[in-house]
Amino acid sequence: MLEELARCSPSAAVKVLITNSLFLPLVMESQGTGRGVLRDAASAKVNVAVDHCFVLEKRHGGNSGVAVEGGRVKGRVEHVLNGGADAIIIAAKDPKNSLLLVKSGFKVSEELPRLGLRGLRFVSLDFDSTDFEMITENGSRLIEAALGAIDLEVASVFLGLAAGALAKAVEYSRARTTFEHPLKDYQPVAFGLSGLRAEEEMVRDFIYGERRDAAAKKIARVRAAALAKRATNQALQVHGGYGYFEDFGVEKFYRDAMAFSILFSKEEDDMEKLSEQVFGSKAGFL
Repeated sequence: MLEELARCSPSAAVKVLITNSLFLPLVMESQGTGRGVLRDAASAKVNVAVDHCFVLEKRHGGNSGVAVEGGRVKGRVEHVLNGGADAIIIAAKDPKNSLLLVKSGFKVSEELPRLGLRGLRFVSLDFDSTDFEMITENGSRLIEAALGAIDLEVASVFLGLAAGALAKAVEYSRARTTFEHPLKDYQPVAFGLSGLRAEEEMVRDFIYGERRDAAAKKIARVRAAALAKRATNQALQVHGGYGYFEDFGVEKFYRDAMAFSILFSKEEDDMEKLSEQVFGSKAGFL
Protein backbone atom coordinates (compact mmCIF):
# COMPACT_ATOMS: atom_id res chain seq x y z
CA MET A 1 0.00 0.00 0.00
CA LEU A 2 2.80 2.42 0.89
CA GLU A 3 4.63 1.69 -2.36
CA GLU A 4 1.54 2.25 -4.49
CA LEU A 5 0.69 5.51 -2.71
CA ALA A 6 4.25 6.80 -3.05
CA ARG A 7 4.16 6.19 -6.81
CA CYS A 8 1.56 8.96 -7.09
CA SER A 9 1.62 10.99 -3.88
CA PRO A 10 4.62 10.53 -1.57
CA SER A 11 2.97 12.89 0.95
CA ALA A 12 -0.07 10.58 1.20
CA ALA A 13 2.25 7.60 1.71
CA VAL A 14 4.11 9.37 4.52
CA LYS A 15 0.84 10.34 6.22
CA VAL A 16 -0.25 6.68 6.21
CA LEU A 17 3.22 5.68 7.44
CA ILE A 18 2.97 8.07 10.39
CA THR A 19 -0.53 6.89 11.31
CA ASN A 20 -0.15 3.13 10.87
CA SER A 21 3.51 2.54 11.67
CA LEU A 22 4.30 5.18 14.31
CA PHE A 23 1.19 6.61 15.96
CA LEU A 24 -0.86 3.43 16.35
CA PRO A 25 1.93 1.22 17.76
CA LEU A 26 2.85 3.91 20.28
CA VAL A 27 -0.70 4.63 21.44
CA MET A 28 -1.24 0.88 21.82
CA GLU A 29 0.97 1.24 24.90
CA SER A 30 -1.86 3.22 26.51
CA GLN A 31 -4.50 1.59 28.67
CA GLY A 32 -6.55 4.77 29.04
CA THR A 33 -8.77 6.92 26.87
CA GLY A 34 -6.16 6.90 24.12
CA ARG A 35 -7.80 3.74 22.82
CA GLY A 36 -10.69 5.88 21.57
CA VAL A 37 -8.26 8.05 19.63
CA LEU A 38 -6.69 4.88 18.29
CA ARG A 39 -10.04 3.67 16.94
CA ASP A 40 -10.74 7.06 15.34
CA ALA A 41 -7.27 7.19 13.81
CA ALA A 42 -7.63 3.68 12.43
CA SER A 43 -10.93 4.65 10.79
CA ALA A 44 -9.38 7.88 9.43
CA LYS A 45 -11.72 10.06 11.53
CA VAL A 46 -8.79 11.73 13.26
CA ASN A 47 -5.60 13.10 11.71
CA VAL A 48 -2.60 12.23 13.90
CA ALA A 49 1.10 13.07 14.25
CA VAL A 50 4.18 11.89 16.12
CA ASP A 51 7.00 14.23 17.10
CA HIS A 52 9.85 12.18 15.67
CA CYS A 53 11.98 15.07 14.41
CA PHE A 54 13.46 15.59 17.88
CA VAL A 55 16.08 13.05 16.77
CA LEU A 56 17.26 15.49 14.07
CA GLU A 57 16.94 18.46 16.39
CA LYS A 58 19.02 16.73 19.06
CA ARG A 59 21.83 16.31 16.56
CA HIS A 60 21.79 19.99 15.68
CA GLY A 61 21.59 21.31 19.21
CA GLY A 62 17.88 22.03 19.35
CA ASN A 63 16.31 22.66 22.74
CA SER A 64 12.57 22.65 22.15
CA GLY A 65 10.19 20.46 24.07
CA VAL A 66 7.27 20.30 26.47
CA ALA A 67 6.89 19.63 30.17
CA VAL A 68 3.96 18.81 32.45
CA GLU A 69 3.42 21.62 34.94
CA GLY A 70 0.47 21.67 37.34
CA GLY A 71 -1.56 19.25 35.28
CA ARG A 72 -0.89 21.12 32.02
CA VAL A 73 1.36 20.35 29.08
CA LYS A 74 3.31 23.50 28.24
CA GLY A 75 6.09 24.35 25.83
CA ARG A 76 6.97 24.46 22.17
CA VAL A 77 7.89 21.64 19.81
CA GLU A 78 9.83 22.48 16.65
CA HIS A 79 9.79 20.70 13.30
CA VAL A 80 6.58 18.68 13.49
CA LEU A 81 5.65 16.85 10.30
CA ASN A 82 1.90 16.61 9.65
CA GLY A 83 1.45 19.61 11.92
CA GLY A 84 -2.23 20.00 11.06
CA ALA A 85 -3.02 16.89 13.10
CA ASP A 86 -5.87 16.58 15.60
CA ALA A 87 -3.77 14.63 18.09
CA ILE A 88 -0.04 14.19 18.61
CA ILE A 89 2.33 11.91 20.50
CA ILE A 90 5.32 13.68 22.07
CA ALA A 91 8.04 12.89 24.60
CA ALA A 92 8.01 15.26 27.58
CA LYS A 93 11.12 16.74 29.14
CA ASP A 94 10.69 15.41 32.66
CA PRO A 95 12.65 12.94 34.80
CA LYS A 96 10.57 10.04 33.44
CA ASN A 97 10.69 11.29 29.83
CA SER A 98 6.94 10.59 29.67
CA LEU A 99 5.34 9.65 26.37
CA LEU A 100 2.25 11.85 26.07
CA LEU A 101 -0.84 11.69 23.89
CA VAL A 102 -2.07 15.29 23.52
CA LYS A 103 -5.56 15.51 22.04
CA SER A 104 -6.10 19.30 22.00
CA GLY A 105 -4.68 22.54 23.36
CA PHE A 106 -1.88 23.04 20.82
CA LYS A 107 -1.64 25.46 17.92
CA VAL A 108 0.67 26.27 15.06
CA SER A 109 3.13 29.00 16.05
CA GLU A 110 5.15 28.98 12.84
CA GLU A 111 4.72 27.46 9.39
CA LEU A 112 8.13 26.21 8.33
CA PRO A 113 9.25 26.41 4.69
CA ARG A 114 10.06 23.14 2.97
CA LEU A 115 10.82 21.89 -0.51
CA GLY A 116 9.60 18.32 -0.16
CA LEU A 117 6.47 16.56 1.10
CA ARG A 118 4.39 19.67 0.48
CA GLY A 119 1.18 17.73 1.08
CA LEU A 120 2.01 17.69 4.80
CA ARG A 121 2.37 20.73 7.04
CA PHE A 122 5.80 21.21 8.62
CA VAL A 123 5.38 23.49 11.64
CA SER A 124 6.32 24.54 15.14
CA LEU A 125 3.62 23.94 17.75
CA ASP A 126 2.87 25.77 21.01
CA PHE A 127 1.31 23.65 23.78
CA ASP A 128 -0.90 24.70 26.69
CA SER A 129 -3.17 21.72 27.23
CA THR A 130 -5.02 19.83 29.93
CA ASP A 131 -6.44 17.37 27.40
CA PHE A 132 -3.69 14.76 27.47
CA GLU A 133 -2.71 11.46 28.99
CA MET A 134 0.59 9.83 29.81
CA ILE A 135 1.01 6.68 27.76
CA THR A 136 4.17 5.38 29.43
CA GLU A 137 7.69 6.35 30.44
CA ASN A 138 10.86 6.54 28.30
CA GLY A 139 9.10 8.40 25.50
CA SER A 140 12.16 9.32 23.42
CA ARG A 141 13.44 5.75 23.53
CA LEU A 142 10.07 4.38 22.43
CA ILE A 143 9.79 6.81 19.51
CA GLU A 144 13.33 6.00 18.39
CA ALA A 145 12.57 2.29 18.71
CA ALA A 146 9.41 2.71 16.63
CA LEU A 147 11.43 4.54 13.95
CA GLY A 148 13.97 1.71 13.97
CA ALA A 149 11.29 -0.95 13.58
CA ILE A 150 9.84 0.29 10.29
CA ASP A 151 12.68 -0.56 7.92
CA LEU A 152 10.47 -2.33 5.38
CA GLU A 153 7.78 0.34 5.54
CA VAL A 154 10.33 3.11 4.90
CA ALA A 155 11.92 1.02 2.15
CA SER A 156 8.51 0.63 0.51
CA VAL A 157 7.99 4.40 0.36
CA PHE A 158 11.45 4.85 -1.17
CA LEU A 159 10.66 2.12 -3.69
CA GLY A 160 7.40 3.82 -4.66
CA LEU A 161 9.23 7.12 -5.12
CA ALA A 162 11.76 5.45 -7.42
CA ALA A 163 9.10 3.58 -9.37
CA GLY A 164 6.94 6.67 -9.89
CA ALA A 165 9.87 8.76 -11.10
CA LEU A 166 11.19 6.04 -13.42
CA ALA A 167 7.73 5.47 -14.93
CA LYS A 168 7.58 9.15 -15.88
CA ALA A 169 11.11 9.09 -17.27
CA VAL A 170 10.44 6.01 -19.42
CA GLU A 171 7.21 7.51 -20.74
CA TYR A 172 8.89 10.83 -21.53
CA SER A 173 11.88 9.19 -23.24
CA ARG A 174 9.49 7.38 -25.58
CA ALA A 175 7.66 10.58 -26.55
CA ARG A 176 10.43 13.19 -26.62
CA THR A 177 12.48 13.28 -29.83
CA THR A 178 15.75 14.91 -30.76
CA PHE A 179 17.54 14.68 -34.11
CA GLU A 180 14.53 12.69 -35.37
CA HIS A 181 14.97 9.96 -32.74
CA PRO A 182 13.16 9.40 -29.45
CA LEU A 183 15.37 9.77 -26.39
CA LYS A 184 15.07 6.05 -25.68
CA ASP A 185 17.18 5.32 -28.78
CA TYR A 186 20.26 6.88 -27.19
CA GLN A 187 22.41 4.55 -25.10
CA PRO A 188 23.04 6.87 -22.12
CA VAL A 189 19.28 7.31 -21.65
CA ALA A 190 18.21 3.74 -22.43
CA PHE A 191 20.99 2.02 -20.47
CA GLY A 192 20.70 4.37 -17.51
CA LEU A 193 16.94 3.93 -17.10
CA SER A 194 17.06 0.19 -17.81
CA GLY A 195 19.70 -0.32 -15.13
CA LEU A 196 17.65 1.58 -12.60
CA ARG A 197 14.51 -0.37 -13.50
CA ALA A 198 16.44 -3.61 -13.01
CA GLU A 199 17.60 -2.39 -9.60
CA GLU A 200 14.03 -1.40 -8.79
CA GLU A 201 12.90 -4.98 -9.39
CA MET A 202 15.76 -6.35 -7.28
CA VAL A 203 14.88 -4.09 -4.36
CA ARG A 204 11.20 -5.00 -4.73
CA ASP A 205 12.00 -8.73 -4.65
CA PHE A 206 14.09 -8.17 -1.54
CA ILE A 207 11.40 -6.17 0.28
CA TYR A 208 8.65 -8.67 -0.47
CA GLY A 209 10.86 -11.75 -0.19
CA GLU A 210 10.77 -14.39 2.52
CA ARG A 211 13.81 -13.15 4.40
CA ARG A 212 12.69 -11.08 7.39
CA ASP A 213 15.68 -10.93 9.77
CA ALA A 214 17.00 -7.59 11.05
CA ALA A 215 19.92 -7.50 8.62
CA ALA A 216 17.66 -8.06 5.61
CA LYS A 217 15.30 -5.29 6.69
CA LYS A 218 18.18 -2.86 7.18
CA ILE A 219 19.64 -3.79 3.79
CA ALA A 220 16.26 -3.13 2.16
CA ARG A 221 16.03 0.29 3.83
CA VAL A 222 19.56 1.33 2.85
CA ARG A 223 19.38 0.11 -0.76
CA ALA A 224 15.88 1.51 -1.36
CA ALA A 225 16.97 4.93 -0.08
CA ALA A 226 19.99 4.95 -2.39
CA LEU A 227 17.87 3.83 -5.34
CA ALA A 228 15.24 6.53 -4.75
CA LYS A 229 17.85 9.30 -4.75
CA ARG A 230 19.54 8.09 -7.93
CA ALA A 231 16.33 7.21 -9.78
CA THR A 232 14.61 10.53 -9.06
CA ASN A 233 17.74 12.43 -10.07
CA GLN A 234 18.05 10.46 -13.31
CA ALA A 235 14.36 11.01 -14.10
CA LEU A 236 14.87 14.74 -13.61
CA GLN A 237 17.88 14.72 -15.94
CA VAL A 238 16.03 12.79 -18.67
CA HIS A 239 13.39 15.52 -18.74
CA GLY A 240 16.08 18.17 -19.17
CA GLY A 241 14.93 21.70 -18.36
CA TYR A 242 11.30 20.60 -18.42
CA GLY A 243 11.97 18.40 -15.40
CA TYR A 244 12.23 21.46 -13.18
CA PHE A 245 8.69 22.59 -14.04
CA GLU A 246 5.83 21.33 -11.90
CA ASP A 247 3.79 20.71 -15.07
CA PHE A 248 5.61 17.43 -15.73
CA GLY A 249 5.26 16.12 -12.18
CA VAL A 250 8.74 14.62 -11.96
CA GLU A 251 10.50 17.23 -9.85
CA LYS A 252 8.26 16.45 -6.88
CA PHE A 253 9.67 12.90 -6.72
CA TYR A 254 13.19 14.30 -6.47
CA ARG A 255 12.20 16.82 -3.78
CA ASP A 256 10.21 14.27 -1.83
CA ALA A 257 12.96 11.63 -2.00
CA MET A 258 15.42 14.08 -0.46
CA ALA A 259 12.98 15.30 2.20
CA PHE A 260 11.88 11.78 3.13
CA SER A 261 15.50 10.70 3.40
CA ILE A 262 16.28 13.52 5.83
CA LEU A 263 13.21 12.86 7.98
CA PHE A 264 13.11 9.05 8.01
CA SER A 265 16.29 7.52 6.62
CA LYS A 266 19.17 8.64 8.90
CA GLU A 267 21.65 7.14 6.44
CA GLU A 268 24.68 7.29 8.73
CA ASP A 269 22.83 5.53 11.58
CA ASP A 270 21.44 2.92 9.19
CA MET A 271 24.90 2.18 7.80
CA GLU A 272 26.39 1.95 11.31
CA LYS A 273 23.75 -0.60 12.31
CA LEU A 274 24.22 -2.52 9.07
CA SER A 275 28.00 -2.53 9.63
CA GLU A 276 27.52 -3.93 13.14
CA GLN A 277 25.44 -6.76 11.69
CA VAL A 278 28.00 -7.48 8.96
CA PHE A 279 31.05 -7.48 11.27
CA GLY A 280 29.32 -8.87 14.36
CA SER A 281 30.62 -6.00 16.49
CA LYS A 282 30.81 -2.22 16.57
CA ALA A 283 32.24 -0.94 13.28
CA GLY A 284 32.48 2.20 11.17
CA PHE A 285 32.56 4.63 14.04
CA LEU A 286 35.91 6.41 13.36
